[in-house]
Amino acid sequence: MRSRTRIIITVLVCIALALLAYFAYLLPFYEFLTNDYDVSIEKLFSWEYLKTLVPLIIIIALAAVGIVLIVRLRKLLAKADKSTSHFARARTAKVTSAAPKQKPALFMVVRWIVMIAFSFILIFGGLIFGLGVSSLSIPILSCPWNTEEMTSSSCYYLSHLYELFELPVSSILLFFASTLGFIILLGRAICAFVCPMGLVQDIMDKLRRKTRTEGLAMNEKMYGALKPIKWSLVLIFTGLCFAGGNFCNFCPMVAVSPILAGISTSLYVSGFIMVFVLIAGFFKRRAFCTVCPLGYLMGLFRKVSLFRVKKDCTACTECGACYEACPMGIKMIYTEREKTDVTDANCIMCGECVRCCPEDNALSLTFAGARIYTASRKNVMSGYKPLQLESETHNDNTDKHT
Repeated sequence: MRSRTRIIITVLVCIALALLAYFAYLLPFYEFLTNDYDVSIEKLFSWEYLKTLVPLIIIIALAAVGIVLIVRLRKLLAKADKSTSHFARARTAKVTSAAPKQKPALFMVVRWIVMIAFSFILIFGGLIFGLGVSSLSIPILSCPWNTEEMTSSSCYYLSHLYELFELPVSSILLFFASTLGFIILLGRAICAFVCPMGLVQDIMDKLRRKTRTEGLAMNEKMYGALKPIKWSLVLIFTGLCFAGGNFCNFCPMVAVSPILAGISTSLYVSGFIMVFVLIAGFFKRRAFCTVCPLGYLMGLFRKVSLFRVKKDCTACTECGACYEACPMGIKMIYTEREKTDVTDANCIMCGECVRCCPEDNALSLTFAGARIYTASRKNVMSGYKPLQLESETHNDNTDKHT
């Protein structure tokens, strides 16, 4: 019964997205009178650049309104439901003291530095440094309309195969060689370290934490509900091009990369989708990554990728911390009791499972067999003080006041 329901939902989602694909170019989110692909350093500091940013500003404003409305609606629902109102207030209220924080792991610091650097280079690199290696393709959701990127993204030709096979044979071979090379070298670590969409979503997650807003607690049923959307996007990404469609009209990155680079690019359905991506990314970390078609296709090559997630099953106590921390909802990492390699097609190698694992060496990220990030009880407990010491300190303060 469940499988039949999922099939029906998948078919309905496919039909809905197919209709959306048909009208994608007829539903402009924001249109420039003329698309301007000529940019310069001077333009980045001019009034003309501010006009280019208008659609992105509109998207951010709409997302902010949506987030505020959702938070407000949640509070109203909690107030109306007397049985859960106290619980909801406790989870959504702004606490006065910050929760204990772990000492930042070197892996996490490096990941953020690399992610920010790559996003900056991919968006502004050609414009600032005057360099370009467009003959090489890197598998990320970027934007072909950004003419200032230092390297092209594989997503365009993978969703426009008919254009790819019109290129010279040497260009086709170089495209597949560079794309597969990056996938083998990095796998879905590209999502955690390189993809600008990943940075956008991580920033939204940071904003939620800074505002101490309760996120969306996901479960297996909710992750299962996202699968029809993911498979529909995969089908559109790989098959719509043969029917004359354009996946770029869906891609939310069109609303970020070229516009930040000062390129006046009209937005269609991609603009609407980016609003939902920002709202979803605020309440659920890496929400778009769970349905990203290019990310899933890269995950299919996990068996040959040099990045792996390894587990020492004898050290695992099945506490479930890794599952709770995983933004992709991968349960196998904590349920596996025999295999050492627990790399999943959906794993983006963000390292959150390793960071939250309280058992020494139970989980680790490896590159070419070498450990680069390992679970540590000491790191997990670094933000907490022993309960006994806190109690003694409280008693001492009480004695002093009396």
